[in-house]
Amino acid sequence: MKNKIKSNMYTPKELQLAHELSDALNDQKSLAFYLACAKKYPREFLVATLMHVLALPGHSVRTTRARLFTNIVTNSIYNTNDHIWD
Repeated sequence: MKNKIKSNMYTPKELQLAHELSDALNDQKSLAFYLACAKKYPREFLVATLMHVLALPGHSVRTTRARLFTNIVTNSIYNTNDHIWD
């Protein structure tokens, strides 16, 4: 069953980015998380993080690529008070 997301809460670009992230990471069940990320973080940061995670050799990923992506994003400088950004 697909998650029902209120599309009026997100821009078309945010929706597209969230779907791209969930598809690339094979993690459709976490679409709500990717939507929140698309709204909160700069697109360039998310795409660069995704490319980094996908480029890693399989043996260096201890859990899943989705989990690694989540850890990198949630522990990024964007979640500290030391960095001011738009």
